[in-house]
Amino acid sequence: MQTIVLPIDVNTGLTDDIANKVVDNLQLQTVRQQAIEQLRNLYKMFITLDATQVEINPWATDPKNKLFCIDAKINVDDNAKFRQKELVELRKTSVASEQVDPHEELALAAGLNYVALDGNIGCMVNGAGLAMATMDIIKLYGGDPANFLDVGGGANVEQVKTAFEILNSHPKVETILINIFGGIMKCNIIAEGIIKAAQLVDLKTPLVVRLTGTNSQQGAKMLDEFAKSQTKVQITTATDLDDAAQKSVKIAKVSRKQ
Repeated sequence: MQTIVLPIDVNTGLTDDIANKVVDNLQLQTVRQQAIEQLRNLYKMFITLDATQVEINPWATDPKNKLFCIDAKINVDDNAKFRQKELVELRKTSVASEQVDPHEELALAAGLNYVALDGNIGCMVNGAGLAMATMDIIKLYGGDPANFLDVGGGANVEQVKTAFEILNSHPKVETILINIFGGIMKCNIIAEGIIKAAQLVDLKTPLVVRLTGTNSQQGAKMLDEFAKSQTKVQITTATDLDDAAQKSVKIAKVSRKQ
């Protein structure tokens, strides 16, 4: 099957020339005007809804040669949902909402990215690349990642608290690995957020924390001192990612035996 790509200049929009090329390539000449009108409406919807994707599959004609869009897949940019409040509300009341993970909704409302996995080691990271590396190294040392929460580059205490609540509620999670690279957000600020959030949440799951980047030693020291000062939250710091993964897997195995 040949893939045909027709770029559209957003400054110009969908031109008649491009619309006609789409119609010709899809062999919709007998319903040309209907197809062009629908293409214009689809493009208008794509722009108006801050969409990242509008996929039509299939287009079909009835015995009277009337063109219909039978099914569609539409993705809206998460960063633009503040402009699409009507769509967000519709999603909450739709049949599809019954299939949405409530943890995903909670994470989205808090400005976090959440990916559910069926394992026993919860992961809090900042950045998709770090998330993949964390998952790989956990698997390398015999562990099984349970879910991922990406707190981004500027996580605050409330976001970390929400992340803990989500990870802590997972029935299979036996330890939580926090793997954070401190760039713009300094590691001592991250450590402070972890401590405050851990105090606010009834956190029964042990934490393994690996911080690297700006003020990482200061952040690790703060966490070590907090861990020694109380017995409610079990916090173990790690020197690097290998160390963090090995400690997480070991603590998860001990928790499973208990």
